[in-house]
Amino acid sequence: MRKTNKRYFGAKIASEANSFIGKSIDIILKNGQSYHGVVKSVTENSYALTDGLAGKHLLEFSLIDEIIETVDAKY
Repeated sequence: MRKTNKRYFGAKIASEANSFIGKSIDIILKNGQSYHGVVKSVTENSYALTDGLAGKHLLEFSLIDEIIETVDAKY
C-alpha cells in the first residue's frame, strides 16, 4: 500500500498533540536534530517519545520545528 507524509508546523504541533499518542512519527527540532519513535504521552508543553532502541525522549513544543506523520495514501 502506498504511503504519504503529513507535515505539521507552528500551532498545529501543540493543537494536534493528542492525536499522535500511540503513533509513530518523526520530530525535527529547530536545531536540526531529528527523532523517530512512538509517542507514549503528551503533557501540556511536550511529547514523551520512545525511539526504536527503547530510548525515552521528552521534547518540548517550543523546540520543535516540524512533525512528520506517515499515513496510508487514499489512492
